[in-house]
Amino acid sequence: MAPYDAMAPHYEAFVGDAEAMRYGEWLGGLIALATDRGVPLGRALDVGCGTGRSLLALQAAGFEAAGIDPSRGMMDLARERVGADVLLEVGGLPDLPDGPKVHLVTAFNDIINCIGTSVLPRAIASMAARLEPGGMLLFDSNAPLTFSNFFGATFCRSTPGLFLVWESLEPCEDNGFRADLHAFEEDPDSGRWARSVSHHLQHLHPHEAVLDALADAGLELLLVHGQQDSGPRDEFFDEDLHTKRIYLAKRS
Repeated sequence: MAPYDAMAPHYEAFVGDAEAMRYGEWLGGLIALATDRGVPLGRALDVGCGTGRSLLALQAAGFEAAGIDPSRGMMDLARERVGADVLLEVGGLPDLPDGPKVHLVTAFNDIINCIGTSVLPRAIASMAARLEPGGMLLFDSNAPLTFSNFFGATFCRSTPGLFLVWESLEPCEDNGFRADLHAFEEDPDSGRWARSVSHHLQHLHPHEAVLDALADAGLELLLVHGQQDSGPRDEFFDEDLHTKRIYLAKRS
């Protein structure tokens, strides 16, 4: 929760307009993986809904979408984006609160990597418990290339009045990879700059651990696709090529 509360005012600038546009197209393609395989166009729950872009993509696909996120700062941005009628709830993994069953549970954009590998089975079971029989779970998980490239690099991004520095840090236990996002923001009145820092920790989940967690939760794996960095999604996965794995599983 804390990293994204601190990052929330700068999240959209960090992502960038062009990347946000590609993200919307990417989400639409992922959701089509589930609809093409017969998931009912009913209720959907987006876990880690962030600023609400994924909720808009679910609505565009025909779902009645609700969101849940542990960060109130991100949730405030989501509320501005989706309006007052969409159900938004504060909470997150590994233990989702009880709630109505849905036809599709989604967790996009590294959400599963924000929990430790030791609690991965609990998180998958918690999402599976929110599914109707025949419902589907759709999520992505960062692969080793993401942690050797993105988390292993220090770089800068800027817009007028805002300068962002992503600083790579040393890895830690439980397959953990760390980085700090330094945000330097200019006060338009005084011209002085204020600095804030958000601390980010993600965990690399071995593919076998994800498969075991899905099976333990009583979910049938339907597909695993591979996502290339800023490139195509392939109907296979290769750890030397892809930065993300895309999983789709079904509750019997």
